[in-house]
Order: sequence, then C-alpha cells, then structure tokens
Amino acid sequence: MQAITILGSNSGDKQALLAEAVRRLGSAGEAVLQSSLYETAPWGFTCEENFLNQVVVFETHLSPIDFLHQCLEVERQLGRVRKPGTARYTSRPIDIDLLFYDNEVMDTPELSLPHPRLHLRQFVLVPLAEILPTWEHPTLHRTIAHLLATCPDISAVRKL
Repeated sequence: MQAITILGSNSGDKQALLAEAVRRLGSAGEAVLQSSLYETAPWGFTCEENFLNQVVVFETHLSPIDFLHQCLEVERQLGRVRKPGTARYTSRPIDIDLLFYDNEVMDTPELSLPHPRLHLRQFVLVPLAEILPTWEHPTLHRTIAHLLATCPDISAVRKL
C-alpha cells in the first residue's frame, strides 16, 4: 500500500528534521519517492519563520490508522507538542500529514482520507504535482496537476 505524506517544519534545523522524520518513518514503510524541498509561507497563521515542505511516498504494510500513529510518534520524538485547546496552526519542528493511502476513502474522528483540504493548498499541491502529477484524487476525480492548476490558494511556493 502507498501512504502519501507531506512533511513540514518551520523551527530548528528544518532540513535535518525532515530528513530525520523520513528516516524514522522507515520503520513504518520504505520511502520510495520524494519531492524536492520547498520553502513556503505559513498557512493559516502568521509567523516569521517560513516552512520547508516535502512530499514523501511510503510503501507500507500498515493500516492507515497504524501508519498515522507512527507519524504522530515520530512527530513526538522530534519535539512536536500537541496541547488540547491550543491554536490549530502554530510553528512546529515537524508536521507529518497523511494525504492519501492508496485510493482509500475514510472519515473518522481520528483520520480523514484523502486529506480534506489538500486541494486548497499550494504548499501541498506543488510538491505533489512534481512527483505524482497524474495521480487521481479518489473523491474529486481530478488529477493532481488539474487540482494545482485550479487551486484558489495564491501563496508562494519556492523550490530549493
């Protein structure tokens, strides 16, 4: 099964944190495809530090929920602190979002697949289109290239 993720960091040694997150997720599956690194402005909040983002595809035998739990554990190990009742979007050393899990569609309190807002975010679509432009969104029935071309987000995304 393919777990398609986006990783982001906007504090600390961002590039090293992304690389370490990919390495640690190796226990959950093999990284088989990686986009370039992209510098992006924060989305949903304001801060001085830009993000580094990267899309990584993993081949995994885990269920979507088990893969998500591995992502959350890697975030915790690398210094991400999630506090109930705090702002949804904040600066963080690492953020790992599961975008797709093959073509599975699910909506639970813990996990929604595909990611419900990926088609609204340039910082997701640009690196995703770099490596998977013809991937078809299982509910929107549009390719990633088409979603990028019609994305309402005008935020700058700069390839490193």
